[in-house]
Amino acid sequence: MNCEYQSFQKKTQKKDFDLKYFALGLGGEVGEVQNEIKKLERDDNNILTEKRKENILLELGDVMWYLSGILNNLNTTIDEILELNIEKLNVCKNLK
Repeated sequence: MNCEYQSFQKKTQKKDFDLKYFALGLGGEVGEVQNEIKKLERDDNNILTEKRKENILLELGDVMWYLSGILNNLNTTIDEILELNIEKLNVCKNLK
């Protein structure tokens, strides 16, 4: 994800939503991804069909929309978050 997508996300909002709205939406969309993966086992015998893959990818797109909304509300970017996470993981790795 990049800043261009974050700008796109902001333009597609119907109104200015708060952090809580985006956090709850993100949780719901993650549940949708999980549901599609559950159906992979239940309905598709753990064979990833093109249709199931498409459904998962579409739901992941919704996840990214809500994640972008959170990032916009926090005035940050995915790149900043990834850098922070790399630093955190490197510190944890050095402690072992």
